[in-house]
Amino acid sequence: MRKILLSTLIVLGFALVVSAQKVNDKVQVESSGTWYNATILKVNAAEGTYFIKYDDWSDSWNEWVGSDRIKFSTPPPPPPAAPLTKFKVGDRVEVEYGMVPEPATVIEVGENKYHIKYDKSVFGTKWVTEKQIKKL
Repeated sequence: MRKILLSTLIVLGFALVVSAQKVNDKVQVESSGTWYNATILKVNAAEGTYFIKYDDWSDSWNEWVGSDRIKFSTPPPPPPAAPLTKFKVGDRVEVEYGMVPEPATVIEVGENKYHIKYDKSVFGTKWVTEKQIKKL
């Protein structure tokens, strides 16, 4: 009986997470270190991604984004992911700027992402995922 109850609670909890954000919800999306207003057009609950349209931008800019680049008016629970441990604040790293790898420093470790500061001051700072960064 406990197994059935626990299974039911897990399924109900998953349904609440999946329905937390839906088509036509207004959100903010991070792109190249700046937050833009956007609208959700499609939801891929299995992958935890959202197809969004940036407000006041042409449809050619529409894209799929993960929850790491999106701010919800009511934040969904964080995805079950292992904590980041590959890099820490102060680590010297290399991150692509456009198509060119540029030296940078990790200045903050967030949930499933790193805030880096490029050595060249004109490039500024940027939030990146572990896949976008490598140690110098």
